[in-house]
Amino acid sequence: MTRESKLRLLNGLLAPGGVLLLAAWSLNHEPVVRDAVLPYAAYFCFGTLAAAVLLSWYHDQARLLGVASAVALTVWTLERWPDNLNGAAPAATFLLPLNFVFFASSRERGVLSLDGGFKVGIVAAQAAVVAWMVQADRAIGSVLRLGSPLGEWSSLPLLSLLSFAVAAVTLLTLISLRRTKVEQGLFLALIAIFLGVQHANAETLLLYAGTAGLVLVFAVLEHGYDIAYRDELTGLLGRRAFTSMMENLGRTYTFAMCDVDHFKKFNDTYGHDVGDDVLKMVAAKLSHVEGGGRVFRYGGEEFLVVFRGRSAIEAQPFMESVRQTIAETDFVVGRERRSRRHRNAGGGEKRQTVTVTISIGIADKSVRHSTPDLVLDAADAALYDAKAAGRNCVRLDDTTLAQKAQRSA
Repeated sequence: MTRESKLRLLNGLLAPGGVLLLAAWSLNHEPVVRDAVLPYAAYFCFGTLAAAVLLSWYHDQARLLGVASAVALTVWTLERWPDNLNGAAPAATFLLPLNFVFFASSRERGVLSLDGGFKVGIVAAQAAVVAWMVQADRAIGSVLRLGSPLGEWSSLPLLSLLSFAVAAVTLLTLISLRRTKVEQGLFLALIAIFLGVQHANAETLLLYAGTAGLVLVFAVLEHGYDIAYRDELTGLLGRRAFTSMMENLGRTYTFAMCDVDHFKKFNDTYGHDVGDDVLKMVAAKLSHVEGGGRVFRYGGEEFLVVFRGRSAIEAQPFMESVRQTIAETDFVVGRERRSRRHRNAGGGEKRQTVTVTISIGIADKSVRHSTPDLVLDAADAALYDAKAAGRNCVRLDDTTLAQKAQRSA
């Protein structure tokens, strides 16, 4: 697992869903608060799960809708037949984690589509299977009720434990590979359900299931935010997000406009797929800029770094550092990654290392540049100065340079 993947996993666990899960666990271990809250657990549980279903429908998220529906049906089954000898309860706890695996691994194609109907049908088919288990011979449920090897630590049957383990490993893998909030939310919801089914107390199950529903609600909302405000290719916030924050920048702020040098030539030489990889690499390096800089993909090969509470002179060393880091990074281009015409130019699988550089223009709010639009124009003009100076360098805007010269004098 790469460093970036570990950071994404940690950020997911520290997200609102992780806080909600920790709060539910703490509440369950505080007797006074627990006794006061548990009588309302059923309203909390099915209310949040219904909200998750409705929001998923509204935002056209069939995967989250399927999981929320499966959780609601499982909780209803465990409440009605908690220790049924014919295997309804163990069947439900065995199938639920597999739903997490299926919906997390599948592609999102919307609710009102053939694929969305198929996903809903999968949940309905499982509900029919569990209903059939209620009327089935007891021998069928005996396999699902094989005792847990963990003894008192877990009351779940062996197959259910294995199902939860497979689901947890699958979701952690998907979190490390993808950048959406969906997998993070599903993982935290799975943990909440796992904690709930460990208890024989129905109210405790409802509490944790309600927490899972609330986690899924946040997953729907956060995923909707990502679609609207986050750039799909690089994972950075996009231009719309920058526009939304322009009115809340404060009294002092600095913009650093960054542009990948010779990017069009790079695309023409190696192909657009390799160009996308270059943008991802540059975005990853910029995202680690120090000094409190917030990075946006402004458009094409342009990136914008916003420093709140810092002048251009204060931000310059941080941008110089990240520029140098990118210039010193060896970007490997394999012959197999080039465009078709270049792949046909010669045989072999030689790998070529190229240097990627960026030019940066910096400007801050001043008497002359009193609005975000003016500061942005000044940073853009400074970027052109950096290009004219030979690229792979950082330049301050003229106003900042004049101020710097006055201070030096």
